[in-house]
Amino acid sequence: MVGWVEIFVLAVPLFLTASLSFLNFLVFFRNYRQKEEKTMLHIAITFFCSTLIFLLLFIAVLLPPSDQLHLFLITNVVVWSLFLEVGNSYLSAFLNRSREIEKYLLPIFGAAVGSAALVAIKPEIYLLTITLNIELLVYIVAIVAVLYIFIRAIVRINLVLDQFEGEELKLLELTQLIFFLGTCCIGFTFITCFSWLVVKGVSNLSLDVGTWELIDWVTFLNLPMYAGILLGALLRSFKIDFEQIDVPTILNVLDSPQE
Repeated sequence: MVGWVEIFVLAVPLFLTASLSFLNFLVFFRNYRQKEEKTMLHIAITFFCSTLIFLLLFIAVLLPPSDQLHLFLITNVVVWSLFLEVGNSYLSAFLNRSREIEKYLLPIFGAAVGSAALVAIKPEIYLLTITLNIELLVYIVAIVAVLYIFIRAIVRINLVLDQFEGEELKLLELTQLIFFLGTCCIGFTFITCFSWLVVKGVSNLSLDVGTWELIDWVTFLNLPMYAGILLGALLRSFKIDFEQIDVPTILNVLDSPQE
C-alpha cells in the first residue's frame, strides 16, 4: 500500500502538475476552436500528452512496485508522442521555410514512438543489450531533433518580433520563452532520466521514497521544474487577450522568408 510520504511527495504534486497541464490544454484548444488553426491544435495536443504523462505517473505511485515498471514504459510512449506533436507544431508553423533536413523530423519522432511502444509491449527487450543500444541511439537522435526544433524556433521568432505589438507580441514572447525553457528542461530531463536508468537499473526503478538515493532525488527535480513552467505559462496566457490576436497573420509572417 502506498505510504503517506509518497502521497505528499509524489502523488499530490503529480496530480497538481497534470491539472496545470490540462488547463494549458484547454486554453489552446479553446483558441483552436475559435481560430481553426492546426498549429494551435498541435500545441493543445502537446499539452494533452503532457497531462497524460503526469497522470500515468500519478497512477504509478498508487500501484504496487511490481506494476510500476510497465506503466513507466507506457509513459515513455506518451513522452515521445508529445515530441511528435512538437514536430507537427513546428512544421505546421514553418511549412514554407522548412529546410531539407527538417523533412526527416517526423520520421525520427515516429521511430522513437515505435521503439518505445515495442518495449512497452515486450518489456523483456530491455534485457537485450544490443536492442537497448539501438533504442538509446534512436532516443538520442530524437532528442537532438527536439533541441534543434526549439533552437530554430527561438531564432525564427526573434527575427519577426519587431513586426508585432500588443497581444500578438505578448503571445510570441511567451512562445519564445517556453521554447527557451523547454530547451533547458529537455536537456536536464534526458540526462537525469537516463542516469536514473543506468545507475539504478531497469528492475530497480522505484517510487518508494524511503528507498531513494541521490540520483532519485535529482530525477525528482523534474517534477517541480515542469510544474513551475506550466504554472507560469498558464498565468501569462491569462494575461493575453486571444480575441485580439490574428493567428493566421502571425503564422504568415513567421513562415515568410527571413533568413
